[in-house]
Amino acid sequence: MLAYYVDEFKNPIPKGISAPALTATGVYVEDLDSGVVLYDKNPHEHLRPASLTKIMTSLVAMDYYSEDSVLAVKNGQNSLGNTANLLKGDLFVSHDMLAALLIPSGNDAAVTLAENYPGGYTAFLKRMNTKLVEMGLTNTHFANVSGVESPAHYTSAYDIAQIAKTALHRSEFASIVSSKKLSITSLKGHIYELNSTNVLLGKSGIEGVKTGWTPEAGECLVVVAEQKGHKIIISILNSKDRFGEGKSLVDWVFKNFDWE
Repeated sequence: MLAYYVDEFKNPIPKGISAPALTATGVYVEDLDSGVVLYDKNPHEHLRPASLTKIMTSLVAMDYYSEDSVLAVKNGQNSLGNTANLLKGDLFVSHDMLAALLIPSGNDAAVTLAENYPGGYTAFLKRMNTKLVEMGLTNTHFANVSGVESPAHYTSAYDIAQIAKTALHRSEFASIVSSKKLSITSLKGHIYELNSTNVLLGKSGIEGVKTGWTPEAGECLVVVAEQKGHKIIISILNSKDRFGEGKSLVDWVFKNFDWE
């Protein structure tokens, strides 16, 4: 289980090493223990989140479903883009559906989680947006549950980092997003092999969180990393090299900052 806050924390002190050059339009980096912002670039600009959307999808799902709630694949199998190749009519416990959502970034899993919610897809999507209001996040709006392009579908580097921080307080979420691969078995006995889209897992102390990409959104990434007992979160939107820039930022933070 990942823990992100302690009773006593030390403030990060910069050494004056320049941050790496970045192509990303929006960037936000925060020390998770102290809440100190270590770096940002256009943190509140409206940008496309692509599949980073699924962090909020998972939050709404975890709020409602218990880990052993049974979900049926209704129309998710028709999803385009990244999928977990779910079979129509198959049945899963909620925990495994979250894994199918977050590890291979399954659009079919996102739709399935929404369609099994009381009131269906529309009610689930409405809840995603009302939860934003409750969290005080004003630079995000979701038009769908998976990250499909829409003029009304946007976030900011700051907002998506806050959504991820909230999700990381859930041990279920933290465990799933740190998994490179996982095999799940449906209640009908079908086996699905899930492989993470996050190639940085395990590098430079990186323990998660989520990738995203569409042509309009560019390359997107949220990572959480720990070194020497200190944890940071980084969000990157509209990058041309999310993995390279994500790793460069992690390495820079732990070279540039000492903790008192």
